[in-house]
Amino acid sequence: MAYGNAIDLDESTRIVPVFDPVLRTLSVQLWKGGEPAGIHGLVEHFTHPDDVLDTIDEFLEQSGVRALTEHEIDVLAGELIMAKGGPDAALLMMARQNPESFLIY
Repeated sequence: MAYGNAIDLDESTRIVPVFDPVLRTLSVQLWKGGEPAGIHGLVEHFTHPDDVLDTIDEFLEQSGVRALTEHEIDVLAGELIMAKGGPDAALLMMARQNPESFLIY
């Protein structure tokens, strides 16, 4: 399993992006109070970050957690890409290191 950086939603709640290289699927672990509280993508077959992002707020709502902010969605998207690895992750890393070279005017 490959893990992205955890995203803290409050003092006791965090989400962790995950990529399973065997199944080639993405998921997000929900942690509350230091304990696992659910997995978004356990049953679904998410192969692209957009698949996760389109349904994450519904999963969080069902788990009693607030929806993600726009900034948190952006961070989660990047962490899912980095967890999956490959060319998209390499491009994202280059863009983060030298954003001026990736801006289009």
